[in-house]
Amino acid sequence: MPQIVDYIKALGVFSIELMLIHAFVDDYYLQEKGLHNFARNTLGFFAPHPKYMDTSTVNKFKQMIATLQAAGIEVILDVVYNHTAEGNELRLILSIKAIDNVSYYRLFPEEK
Repeated sequence: MPQIVDYIKALGVFSIELMLIHAFVDDYYLQEKGLHNFARNTLGFFAPHPKYMDTSTVNKFKQMIATLQAAGIEVILDVVYNHTAEGNELRLILSIKAIDNVSYYRLFPEEK
């Protein structure tokens, strides 16, 4: 990792953005076709994706963040709040829709 950090700094990079590492699910219509989305259906904005949660991966991730920050490189975690796993009113209730659907989602008058 130190060689990578040195290289990144030599390029003049001062921040790194990590995109879409939080918990997500694949769309059902993609699963039926054997396809996957690219983490755009957020299930939990404040939790890493379960595939990233084994102990060695979490420890490596924490070490990477600490190493980058110690080198003066800012780490930005990208969150896309308008992409959720719950979809429309016909989809499963998985997360924030159950907490307060009207507050979290824009509803049309006939859906209230």
